[in-house]
Amino acid sequence: MIIMIQNEYEIITHNNNNFHIFLVNLLYRTPHIHKDYEISLVVDGTLTLINPLSEVQLTAGDFFVMNPFFSHELTARTPALILSLQVSSDFFGSCYPQIEQTEFDTTQVLSAQNPDVCHTIRSLLFSLAYTYYDKEGYAPLKCASLICQLFFYLLSTQKHHTVLAKEKQAAVTKGTRIWNILRYTGEHFTEKILLTDIARRENLDLYYLSHFFKESVGISFQNYVMKLRCEKARQLLLLSDYSLLDISLICGFSDPKYFNKGFETQYGCTPKAYRKNFQNAKLEPQQKSMLTTQEFLSESASLVTLEKYSSRQNLPAKPFPF
Repeated sequence: MIIMIQNEYEIITHNNNNFHIFLVNLLYRTPHIHKDYEISLVVDGTLTLINPLSEVQLTAGDFFVMNPFFSHELTARTPALILSLQVSSDFFGSCYPQIEQTEFDTTQVLSAQNPDVCHTIRSLLFSLAYTYYDKEGYAPLKCASLICQLFFYLLSTQKHHTVLAKEKQAAVTKGTRIWNILRYTGEHFTEKILLTDIARRENLDLYYLSHFFKESVGISFQNYVMKLRCEKARQLLLLSDYSLLDISLICGFSDPKYFNKGFETQYGCTPKAYRKNFQNAKLEPQQKSMLTTQEFLSESASLVTLEKYSSRQNLPAKPFPF
């Protein structure tokens, strides 16, 4: 069996209202950034959130808020189910333009420490997602109202600060640059790609770019490329019958020894052992492991999943009454 897998990089699109909602089963997401605010709820499973400043484990019921252009990495031992809202600051337009210069101080909120806050956020996100997927009468208007309620509640309960316009513009400029670099790298990591190539492409000094990348993403450029290559290799080990040498070459490793060393650093065992452990596993662990990096649920599957978990967690699957 041979299944070709696309390189991992994320393309975020919005509807006309500048927001996007999705449910995803996630095993791993390399360090990345969004141009938008992101509010993500762990619906099921355990997830590790890593950013340049901290690393924290989230369990079902916890959520995190990510400011625009802030790098973060997500990893789980088995697929974690996540409900996410990504919303552009443009969404708030004339009703709250101050959001352009607002940043939240804390990225993650744990339900064990903040049960009431987490319950309200879960309720709002479930109601928002159900409205978004159900598409009944006035759904866009209901979604807009729920997003405003959600952000009003976040601003009322979570510490945040105002960034000066000059500082904000500088952050946007830097964030846009690193976003472009990550996107380009995500499209070309299976090729021979060096930081000197990026420096030339961005017209930047190599020394400056090296420090800029590590400061923005939390790891060196070489380690970032290694993570991308190892994750693609992990997928090919499970979803294809390619030899280890072929996988090494397909994923951009110049030497099988380099492949073995990098993979063991990333996953704690050699590629050969990883494939063997999978082949010897029972059916259910195999099915979970065979998930690619991110499996986005369809609209119909999302509705069924929302109803399933809302009954378990005593949450409103249907929207709040108006």
